[in-house]
Amino acid sequence: MVEKDDSPGPLTRYFDVLELIASFSGAITLADVSSLLDLPKTTAHRLLKGLVRSNLAQEGDGGRTYQLGERITRLLHASAEEGWLASLAGPHLRTLSEATSEACFLARLVGARVFVVVSQAPDVKWRQLVAEGLEMPVNAAASGKAIMAYQSKELIAEALSHELPTPTSLTHNNRRWIEKEFATVREQGYATCVGEIYEGSAALACPIILPGGSVFYSVAISGPTERVTDKKMALRLQALRTAAGALAKSLSLGANIKSRG
Repeated sequence: MVEKDDSPGPLTRYFDVLELIASFSGAITLADVSSLLDLPKTTAHRLLKGLVRSNLAQEGDGGRTYQLGERITRLLHASAEEGWLASLAGPHLRTLSEATSEACFLARLVGARVFVVVSQAPDVKWRQLVAEGLEMPVNAAASGKAIMAYQSKELIAEALSHELPTPTSLTHNNRRWIEKEFATVREQGYATCVGEIYEGSAALACPIILPGGSVFYSVAISGPTERVTDKKMALRLQALRTAAGALAKSLSLGANIKSRG
């Protein structure tokens, strides 16, 4: 008869460490983990390094402290129900739409793809162009560029590994051009799309940078090219940046609340 093994496996230990990191993110140290979990420092060090290598945790303060990694943070946000996102993002998008008189939407990273999750538009025609569930190609859409530009090299490679759409003559699918475009997005802090998805339309998007620097969302406005890129473009970008900052706070808080549910 085989005896039942009720001892906790290695996965349990990893989760014990992750729970501590989540509770004291950015403050907990190797010595803390060792003491709180009653583990030898060598074991605590091995577990922490394993989590870091898997991008479930990341080091801070010169390697002295630990916080949740991008991979697990992305998982928390990706598992969020759209109704949850809509309730938090809706008011900010309505404010942005009123300020710019354009269609506004929130886009989200799902795996290596980007989708519209919440939209708000004063005009039915433009609302259809940014409808919930619509995929935003990362080589053309401002919202897709604004998210993908801040991802790891591995995730970018995955996103660009399949055939990319070229809906108009202005769309680029050359990898070198796309990576240069991502660098421009990081440098200027926003992304553009001028006739790259629909002829005669344009979009501006800002990344939503969550505490810790992760980017899983973007906020964008879309409308006729002659209007979106006119002399008031700087004012639209200012409104976008304000919305991105407000959404970063709301979505981060919402994710924390969701993780307790």
